[in-house]
Amino acid sequence: MSTVRKLAKNTGWLMASQLITNFLAFFWTILIARYLGVDGFGLLSAALAATGILGIFADLGLGTYTTREVSRDPSQGPRLLGNIIIIKIILSTIIIGIILVSLMLLEYPLPEGWVYALIGGYAILSSFSTLFYGLYQAHEKMEYQAIGLIINSIMLFIGFIVSIYLQLSVVAFGAVYLITSFITMLYTLLITRWKFEAPAFEVNLSYWKKTILLALPFGVTSIFTLIYFWIDTVMLTALQGNAATGLYNASYKLIMVLLSIYHVYMIAIFPVMAKYYKKSPQSLKLTYQRSVKYILIIIIPVAIGTSFLARDIILLAYTSEFLPTVMALQILIWAVVFMFVNGLSTNLLGSVDKQLTVSKITAIGATFNILTNLIFIPYLSFIGASITTVSTEILMFILFGYIVSKTGYSLGEKTVPLLWKILIPNLIMVGVLVFVPVSLVPMVIICTVVYFTAIFLIGAMDETDINIIKTIFRKSD
Repeated sequence: MSTVRKLAKNTGWLMASQLITNFLAFFWTILIARYLGVDGFGLLSAALAATGILGIFADLGLGTYTTREVSRDPSQGPRLLGNIIIIKIILSTIIIGIILVSLMLLEYPLPEGWVYALIGGYAILSSFSTLFYGLYQAHEKMEYQAIGLIINSIMLFIGFIVSIYLQLSVVAFGAVYLITSFITMLYTLLITRWKFEAPAFEVNLSYWKKTILLALPFGVTSIFTLIYFWIDTVMLTALQGNAATGLYNASYKLIMVLLSIYHVYMIAIFPVMAKYYKKSPQSLKLTYQRSVKYILIIIIPVAIGTSFLARDIILLAYTSEFLPTVMALQILIWAVVFMFVNGLSTNLLGSVDKQLTVSKITAIGATFNILTNLIFIPYLSFIGASITTVSTEILMFILFGYIVSKTGYSLGEKTVPLLWKILIPNLIMVGVLVFVPVSLVPMVIICTVVYFTAIFLIGAMDETDINIIKTIFRKSD
């Protein structure tokens, strides 16, 4: 199977799982928000954010390092996986202890403490599933990850529905997260033993030290990435309370649906890029440049459409209680545009052994995010957090763009013509949004047809793009 077709197959599997996950997540987010209200939804969101940041310390980049190294040399998979599992067990034990001690020292009320403890366990168990998913990615067998994601989503959805039906407290929702993560981890363990070589466990301190040091730049990147993804929620809770956190996360959860789609492509493309760096630098350049092009063609109209239709989207998803979050959605959607391109740049630099550079940029971004949140949140609440998120992504976009331009893989002189060919169809779509008075769903359909028709008529998709599409859909020999 060609690399293009294999990439399309893996992306297809993950996209299918994300469609199911996003469909269910969309409904459970709405149901939970309506059932728990602004305060309860804010508490659950704050727990997911705080423990998510701590949980990444149980990984330290070991999952991403596994994907890169095994994609380059599959024979080292069993030894690497066995050693990393032991390392993660030790790290996880330490993190669980930190969470429990912190809850006691901060004297959290019992219900809130239980929510944080349960969600903390969920974050730890999920990190083990993510490690095994990294192995599947390295072997480009994403169907096993897709099935795991579907199992996880269905279990969560059922658990949330039962909790709401039985009118249980917010603690029950934390328990649902924990139980589901345990079941998903068991699935990944079974698949790893059944479809791949069993982990070769050993206690080798020198090997552990070498592995941790090589993985640490990925870990630092993940830590700072999670900080600027989640620290706004943590700071909002501390500075403005659960209500502001609930309003902010009402928009942020909708944004996360888009980010999960971007995450699918990032997962599928990383092992391909890592392999091309050693075997075909020209193919790596083509992969990066075309990926940036396709990402921009898709995400810019989504951002524009969301900006115009934000009020209708919020009213469709939630109740009028959440109307104050409309402006947050209009702001946050533009962060997604830069997140998509920054994600591709992160993958490119990681695949060419410049993960330390990525770590430095994400550290700058996280520091900037924290400082600007401290300035804006006290005065603008969740709107300030939204502005900070976009500002952080723009800063990182500039830094990544500069570094990528030095590698020789950037779009270079192709950038301006490409942007014009994307901008004109978007301006046509804006005309539809302004002058065609229809409801939300018909508007989305009309804008989609008008936009992609304009994209093809203006020549944004060239012969190379057409050949890639033909390769994807060509029958196997």
